[in-house]
Amino acid sequence: MEGHRYERVAETIREEIVEMIAYELDDSRLQGIEVVDVQVSPDMKKAVISVLTPAEGEEQEKILEALRKTKGYLRRELSQRVDLFRTPELYFDAALKLGPKTRVQKLLKRVKRGRAKEDEPQLANPGDESAK
Repeated sequence: MEGHRYERVAETIREEIVEMIAYELDDSRLQGIEVVDVQVSPDMKKAVISVLTPAEGEEQEKILEALRKTKGYLRRELSQRVDLFRTPELYFDAALKLGPKTRVQKLLKRVKRGRAKEDEPQLANPGDESAK
């Protein structure tokens, strides 16, 4: 039951952070980012927020730096909006960006690994007399 609490807190933090970034922060660098995931530590002292940015490389680092500069404001607002004993320290991280083609290819590989090869003989049921 305790494990579900972390999930609920992480989802609440994610929803509030999304709302604050979208409607309350006026930094143009933060346009188009998406909060993908929030992981809360078991002691509730840290929350790692994974964001998906439209840019890569140096531009991505600038976006993450802008988020890091606003983390004091975000944490203060979070403490007022969410009733927690301890508001976690916020850490921002870039999420792994998988394009649709890459994702489909990975899913197809997983499906292929789960199927039997066509050149292998199919095993008959032990009670099936016709296989003998």
